Amino acid sequence: SSKNSPAQPRHGHQLTKAKASQKPATSRGISKKRSETRKTTSRQERKKYEEMAKHHKPKHPKGRRSGRPREARKRQRTGQRKRVRFATEKRPLPPFFLFMAQHRPGLQKSNPYWTAVETVKKLGKMWHKQPEKDKEMYKEQAAQLRRKKQKRKRFLTPV
Repeated sequence: SSKNSPAQPRHGHQLTKAKASQKPATSRGISKKRSETRKTTSRQERKKYEEMAKHHKPKHPKGRRSGRPREARKRQRTGQRKRVRFATEKRPLPPFFLFMAQHRPGLQKSNPYWTAVETVKKLGKMWHKQPEKDKEMYKEQAAQLRRKKQKRKRFLTPV
């Protein structure tokens, strides 16, 4: 017989069929099953497992490590890190971002269950449907922001 003969299903298929037929495990079902197995195990067997548990050393002991509490250690670590400041300044927002800033709150209010991705996709579709004269308003706002930024840059840079 060949490897893939239908007469003998592979071991993995039997497992998946068995798992598929079982109901998903719930905490109630698990505790019920545990109590049933506890009833059926003998006293000697239970004693054996309790003895094993006494000698078992957990990977992470329950007690707190000596020294400072976790919050203080974390504060100390974050204080030691150097703050990186990038030399590049923020660029002025493009027209679409100005459009999004104006329309996003209303869209989120009317669809509170939407994810951020769904909201942005809808805003993108709305932007493409906008007539060119409406888009022109946002383009003008973006141009004004760029001009302001350039003026500030000229004012701040030494000659």
